[in-house]
Amino acid sequence: MELLCCMVYCQVGSTGVHVDANARLVVTVNPTLICYPSLKTYKLKYKQQAAGSDLSQIFIYLSASMRKIPYRCYETELPMVSKVLRGGTVLTFDDATQRVRVLRRASVVMQDDRIIAITPDTETEVPADADVVNVDGKIVCPGFVNTHVHMWQSVYRTIGPNIVLSHYFSWLSQASETARVAFTPHDIYISSLQGYLEGLYSGVTSYVDHAHHNWAPDFVEPGFRAAGDSGARVLWCYDVADHDNFPLKEQWEVLGRIAASTISSSLVQPGISLDSLLSSFNRETNNQLQHTREKISKLNLRGITMHHLGGPWPTGNSSPAQICQLNLHSDQCPIIFSHAPFLTNQEQDALRKNNFFVSITPESEFHFGHGQISGRLISDQAALGLDTNWTFSGDLLSQARLWLQTVRQMNFHRALEKGLLPKETPFTVEQGFLMATRQGGLAMKRPDIGVLQVGAKADIVIFNGDSPNMLGWSDPIAAVLLHANPGDIEHVLVDGEFRKRDFKLVNLKSEWSQVRDQFLEAAQRIQKVAEKPPPLPKKLWGVGEMGDVEVASTMLPSRNHH
Repeated sequence: MELLCCMVYCQVGSTGVHVDANARLVVTVNPTLICYPSLKTYKLKYKQQAAGSDLSQIFIYLSASMRKIPYRCYETELPMVSKVLRGGTVLTFDDATQRVRVLRRASVVMQDDRIIAITPDTETEVPADADVVNVDGKIVCPGFVNTHVHMWQSVYRTIGPNIVLSHYFSWLSQASETARVAFTPHDIYISSLQGYLEGLYSGVTSYVDHAHHNWAPDFVEPGFRAAGDSGARVLWCYDVADHDNFPLKEQWEVLGRIAASTISSSLVQPGISLDSLLSSFNRETNNQLQHTREKISKLNLRGITMHHLGGPWPTGNSSPAQICQLNLHSDQCPIIFSHAPFLTNQEQDALRKNNFFVSITPESEFHFGHGQISGRLISDQAALGLDTNWTFSGDLLSQARLWLQTVRQMNFHRALEKGLLPKETPFTVEQGFLMATRQGGLAMKRPDIGVLQVGAKADIVIFNGDSPNMLGWSDPIAAVLLHANPGDIEHVLVDGEFRKRDFKLVNLKSEWSQVRDQFLEAAQRIQKVAEKPPPLPKKLWGVGEMGDVEVASTMLPSRNHH
């Protein structure tokens, strides 16, 4: 039996195999996965008795044999290999099994912004001018994907440690007096930039930024510019809103200029948030609705996001079912609902039928009191987000870890309530890892991010693994999700470029010291304005009923009144 192949490195699950009429084994490679195009075809002898139906043995033979082909045999010159991560434990994703596949002592080969090879051969020959990074003993994983955040608010750091959501709107939101009085346009820029850099430092390479700094024309563009200057991959979703001094027509014009100035290959792409528009949509008088549909298409906006709460929270046209009724969805444009803690069965069905995603932000939802009841039921259509990095953790590792244990606790509780002892975990550490990586890419309709595969974007995070909290690891997924922290991240790459190297942020638009000093000045000034909150409203937006909650305390109940 002969092997016909046009690929140097072979991943199980990335090729198709069949035996042709001449009893030859033919390996067909997806063109997007070919590592080195325009290769000469090689015929490799393979023992007939070893073939049969055991394709795993064929792949093992194929990989080993193709690695023996010297570079001088290529018809074309060597590809422009830019970087190689050599000898690490690589967390790839196998499409065939829908599981993480761990490759020990493997190498990741990059050409510019793409991964062109993942090979178990640590001695892979590469061009002399390639940047080869030794990652022996380290864990190489995909960059984390944060599907919901408001970066412009980063400067509020530590304000509102005991805040509830009903108080947030009048105190610190885009509609608050604090935002409109305290911020300058440059504050929006420096606050957003620092937020992105915080995320990059902690391994977040992709974001969906719900950008609602929308109260005046001069405040819009600085947030978009900060996204571009950060070096992160950002779907920047602007919240178009109607303000007396900044009406809808002008808002659309500003977003139009941003969209027109963005090239398709840019790391930052414009999208839209529908929060402020949804309440104006009426299927009976739908001029505004039709105008919005046309703008999304004309401006080639790359994503749609919105908050949705439901349950006891006031809401307007923001549920998955209502978005379908408004005909705002399409196959090309991703739609992400943030929080969605009280999804009905009908709304869960709408998610799956239309491939909508929910961004679950566990620390935010538990901190502010949104609630999160239905998230555990929609893991197949959910990813993770952060929401507000100014009042709790700014890294996605914390969110993934918290959500993993929350789902476990909720499902364990259901068994324990019936008097049954749990016999298995309801949510594995691998599933928690995928929520923070691949699911985020799928939420953005970007299957090439949040995974390490041939053809995927080179958004990569390398954990050192030598710290006291990680030392002795054997299971790399557990090491990352249950033991690591941002300080364990040695390198971060976005689009094949280092953004963190040797534990330090690199390739910054401005020196970190300048960013730090400007951020500190803005934080001190803005927080002075924000330090005294306004009274809590009696009803949220005039309709949401407030209620007492049971208070927990370290003091004995009798002492709580003194």
